[in-house]
Amino acid sequence: MAKILIAFIISISIFTVKTVYGYSYNKIINAVIESSREFNIPTAIILSVMREESDFNINAVSPKGAVGLMQLMPATAESIGVNPYDPVQNIIGGVYYLRYCLNLKNGNVALALACYNAGPNGGVPNSTFQYIKNIANFYKEISR
Repeated sequence: MAKILIAFIISISIFTVKTVYGYSYNKIINAVIESSREFNIPTAIILSVMREESDFNINAVSPKGAVGLMQLMPATAESIGVNPYDPVQNIIGGVYYLRYCLNLKNGNVALALACYNAGPNGGVPNSTFQYIKNIANFYKEISR
């Protein structure tokens, strides 16, 4: 776990300010760790999703309107009851939604990642295969 946290701290150090929305990096890191524990998802998977979704950019906004570190769609965030623009709530909401996808797909990580990326009701677009591969590669890298 130490290697994972070091990788996350290094990645998050690209930010030029010490606080975000009044949260220190420490609170953001703690949100990852606590969400990992609460929703029983390995920290390395959370960080790998976060890297693929936003490249650790708290201000990331996708062309489709997903926001924040975990790239939550506003409607998804609202249904979960989190503010997607708040980095800590974005992490909690994203990990909660990832757990939902894992439960929906009977613990199959690849299918859960496809669900997280493309939604729970559709098929798997071609772009999602590369998305899953990128997450798997980063996961392997930080889990060594």
